[in-house]
Formats: sequence, structure tokens, C-alpha cells
Amino acid sequence: MFRIQLSRRLMSVAVLCLVAVAASVAQEGEFQAPQPSPEHEQMAREAGVWDAKCKLWFTPDAEAVESDATETNTMLGKFWLLSEFKGNFGGMEFTGRGQFGYDPAAKKCVGTWVDTISPYMQTMEGTYDTKTHTLTMTTEGRDVHTNKVLKGKNVTTYIDNNTKKFEMYGPGPDGIEFKMMEIMYKRRAK
Repeated sequence: MFRIQLSRRLMSVAVLCLVAVAASVAQEGEFQAPQPSPEHEQMAREAGVWDAKCKLWFTPDAEAVESDATETNTMLGKFWLLSEFKGNFGGMEFTGRGQFGYDPAAKKCVGTWVDTISPYMQTMEGTYDTKTHTLTMTTEGRDVHTNKVLKGKNVTTYIDNNTKKFEMYGPGPDGIEFKMMEIMYKRRAK
């Protein structure tokens, strides 16, 4: 039953997209496909396979739990980066998937994240600083224990074309922000 409902919803979305394109063509006379911006091109450099060294802190005063992981990123056309992260955190197999893009009207980087340890989706929005080569995203999702909305921050620093550092910040038990995760990435040679 769920599959039928999902298929109908997907079909409805596809039809709405086609209607929007047809309306645009009718108004303009000819459909002009959007072109990727420099921000989309910046995001596209993430495509590839990355080996990851992870550190995770469950509380601000905890020792880091370390593990290895892999992130595989592919482009969907020229506008969207699809990411799959696979690893092991504290003895638990972990898989996460993200969709990332750039919203030219809002002038913001945007994204969503889902994974195998949470029934909630996380949304992200932020900006890329070309001077510091840093992407800073504010995040919003629900706490898996309390179901309350949590806000946080993700910072990705591009050290060079083959090295990046990801840091995740969120509220601790006292509500004060702390670094929950750090991942050092190296692009895997082809």
C-alpha cells in the first residue's frame, strides 16, 4: 500500500514538473534550461570517492570515538550532488545519504540528510566563503531521544582539491554548542 501511495506521489510530482515546464514554454515561446552557477561548479568538485578518518564525541567531556568511513559523491545533472556515507560509529554500522545543491533565488547552499540511526530528516542551509574555502551550513532536525527540534552547524573546510575537513557542532546537555564530530577526508586516487 505504501509503495502505491509513494508511486502516485512521485507521478504527481513528475506531472507537476512537466506542467510547469509547459507553462514556461507557453509564456516564453521556447524553453530555456537553467545553467549551473559558479556555486554549482564549486559543489561539483566534491564528486568522487573519499576516505574518511572520523572522530565522534558523544558529550563535550567524552573521549573521541575514532573510526574509518567512505563517502561516495556523484552529480545528478549539473545542479545536485548526491552523497552516500558508509562507516561504523561505536560498533554500529552507519549509512547516511545527502542531497546538496545551490538555490540561486535564495543565494544559499541547501541540503538534506537521512541516515540509518534516525527516523528524522535533517535540512541544511548556508554559504560558501571563497576567501577561506569554507562552507558553513546551519542544520535543523529532530533529536532521536526527545523528538525536539535541534539546530546545529556543519563546517567544511577545503584544504586543497583532495583534502577537506568536516566539523559538526550541536548543543550539549547544557544547551551550549560543542564540536560533536570531525572528519578528515582524502580523495581516493582513481
